[in-house]
Amino acid sequence: MCTVVVRVDPGSVWSVTVLALRDESPERPWDPPAAWWPDRDPGVRGVRDRAAGGAWLAASDRAGLAVVLNRGEPVPTADGTWTTRGVVPVDAVADGLLPGHDGTLPTTRAFNLVRATADGAAVLTWDGTRVRTTELGPGVHMVTHGEPDDPSSPRIGRWLEAFRAVDAPVGPPVLGPFDELRSVDAGDDAGDGWGGWFGVLAESAALPSDHPDAILRDAHEAEGHMTTLSIVAAAIGAERTVLQHARLTEPGRLDGSVELHRA
Repeated sequence: MCTVVVRVDPGSVWSVTVLALRDESPERPWDPPAAWWPDRDPGVRGVRDRAAGGAWLAASDRAGLAVVLNRGEPVPTADGTWTTRGVVPVDAVADGLLPGHDGTLPTTRAFNLVRATADGAAVLTWDGTRVRTTELGPGVHMVTHGEPDDPSSPRIGRWLEAFRAVDAPVGPPVLGPFDELRSVDAGDDAGDGWGGWFGVLAESAALPSDHPDAILRDAHEAEGHMTTLSIVAAAIGAERTVLQHARLTEPGRLDGSVELHRA
């Protein structure tokens, strides 16, 4: 399951910064950030699930960022099929449509949606029964497959306080995620404020990738083989959303080569 770390500072120039790691089947094809949905909004770019056409993460300068994380609760369906969860971030960013906005329940499997704008951030949860919203107040938060900031979730219990203990990024990432990690490893300061969070991520990589506390994952979960495929660092301001993306060519590992993309 995916991991998202969020810093919220309403009223600052860059009110939200996000570090997001995508866990997915290594067999499922996908594309790095680009404007994949021009019919919806040519300004929306994101990480596209090539199989279903939706997004794991979508962003625009106008509307901020949205990223979807799978949850495990069962969702009944009459015909055994569901709408892809990938429509949820695109709907949020392209059209401002949030889950449950019209009083109807989603037809997808369960999810958490992290929604970040220049005004702040929230997590919208669909657990198969109802849609509920958790506002993320000022500070640093962590979201996985359960409740935000829930210490009973192994990754959150192990790493949230570590992310809170270092300086959080307050502006856009200048370097790609792997260059940030190289700077941390060399003891250098990239100067963009992201070194603290990437230092915690590098520390977490010492765990085996199938450890319950591991952020970088390669494990067999309830939905099958899931592994960390990519990393996004992003900053959301009033008129701009900047993100840096890296595809791990050795899924679940930081010591392989990567492809870097800026959007």
